[in-house]
Amino acid sequence: MRSLRRFLRYVRPYRKLIGLAVGFGVVRYLIPLVLPWTLKVLVDDFLAPGAARPHRELHLLMAGLCGLYAVYAVVSYLRSYLAGLAGHRIIFDLREQLYLHVQRMSLSFFDRQKIGAVVARMTVDIASAQNFVGSALVNTAMDLSCVAVIIGLLFAAHPKLALVSLSVIPCYVVISYALTKRIRLKSREMHRQLQDISGDLHEQFAAISTIQAFTQEEAEARGFRELNERYLGTVLSSVKLQSIALGATGFLTALGPILVLWVGVVEVWAGRLSVGTLMAFYAYLGMLYQPIQRLTELNLILTNSLAAMDRIFEVFDTYPEVQERPNAKALGRGRGDVAFEGVTFRYAGRGPVLEDFSLAIPAGSTVALVGPSGAGKSTLVKLLVRFYDVSGGRVTIDGIDTREVTLKSLRQQIAIVPQEPILFSGTVAENLRYGRPNATDAEIRQAARAAFADSFIERLPEGYETEVGERGVKLSGGQKQRLAIARAFLRDAPIVILDEPTSALDAESEELIKRALQELLKHRTALIIAHRLSTIEHADRVVVIDDGRLIEQGRHEELLKSPASLYRRYASRQFASNLLA
Repeated sequence: MRSLRRFLRYVRPYRKLIGLAVGFGVVRYLIPLVLPWTLKVLVDDFLAPGAARPHRELHLLMAGLCGLYAVYAVVSYLRSYLAGLAGHRIIFDLREQLYLHVQRMSLSFFDRQKIGAVVARMTVDIASAQNFVGSALVNTAMDLSCVAVIIGLLFAAHPKLALVSLSVIPCYVVISYALTKRIRLKSREMHRQLQDISGDLHEQFAAISTIQAFTQEEAEARGFRELNERYLGTVLSSVKLQSIALGATGFLTALGPILVLWVGVVEVWAGRLSVGTLMAFYAYLGMLYQPIQRLTELNLILTNSLAAMDRIFEVFDTYPEVQERPNAKALGRGRGDVAFEGVTFRYAGRGPVLEDFSLAIPAGSTVALVGPSGAGKSTLVKLLVRFYDVSGGRVTIDGIDTREVTLKSLRQQIAIVPQEPILFSGTVAENLRYGRPNATDAEIRQAARAAFADSFIERLPEGYETEVGERGVKLSGGQKQRLAIARAFLRDAPIVILDEPTSALDAESEELIKRALQELLKHRTALIIAHRLSTIEHADRVVVIDDGRLIEQGRHEELLKSPASLYRRYASRQFASNLLA
């Protein structure tokens, strides 16, 4: 119930709306209770042998009933609208807070979670929690009010029949108590398995070209079928339990009226009950079991909603490993001196990736990071941006420990050109403005020209307003890379990180991008992760990293001339045809 209490915090701002919805809902449910009593009056006072009530009273009675149902229509609208408004606002707030929380999570969180699983928490689980708002918070109050009033009317009409009609209620309680816990466990298992399916689908569709290239469609389909079959088995088990609950309550709902008719007819024969009263009693009884049935079904909805809430707040209870310190200050634009001082880092459950690593990069210089895969090159730049925090030592910019400044101000000092540029669904201009949201059209065009991207952009069907598709699928690799460089120009940060920016490009695209990068790196501090010789031969310094340690450093030409240089041996293997010719 801890999750429920936390969920109710999101309800609190809308308690007035919910209170009004409940109030109108109670009125909506109570108005129809007039109809059975009207039936009793009609049968006993107007239709019974010897009845002599004036016709005028009949017309007034029925006209009043019509007016009452006009009120019923108005309060029905108000109840539905206010309940929907409150429910959707609550879920809007919850989804937004969850989204913002997930955005602040460290990369280690996404290392452990499938993206599809995270998305499922924000869609499927929150949709399940939304049922609680509409069903539990509003309908429960209405149903309970209706039940209380009807029970009062039943005892007022005939106490003996009232006791008979209520004799089945304890059975409802027993059945509900017996099945609720099992249904909730099944619901949690269903949500977990659905998360696995969602994560698996997201992963497969993101890599569909690889699956098709290696003709692994059947293997992936078998894996998906296994997940789907497990989910189906859990769903069917849950459906079975819910069907047992609904079947049992359906039997009890039918049994109550049968007992009432049985005893009622005997009471009419004995002269202790009028026919009109029996008819009204039977009508009220139908109205009594309807909200009781809904309350039983509500228990199932509540069970599913609570399981979803548990999963939602599991995410809220996961905190980012990289957090700002309470006294963190904004890092202003500086020179761009970067230093790694005795840095040690390890990923969770693994050995050290970097160990006592030190490197100073003066402002305005370009340093190339070279080494085999897994040596720690990418980890270095992730530590600079504080995607992760160091396990030991420190990283500084202009002599300031990056842990002492706000994350936003730190990352505003850094522009990143990744190996695989990430573009979002939207236009070319919208993707470029990711570098600086308030950039003018003129600034966007200037950045595109600096990145040699304006020529191909102008040839697109709608120029800068052309949709690039999901992840930029409508553009070539070289075009996406030039947009990433243009975005870095717009960022205008003193520090630039280039992660193998030409590793998968043809010669023509590479030449354009080299020229764009030379312009981008002027008067900026740059870290380049690269394997291609052409990308790093103009670097001020080449740093060779292996097994998390700095092995050697120097200019490209110096390291190539040294016979004992690891860089020379490494470069020989990678670029033998170019280096030693």
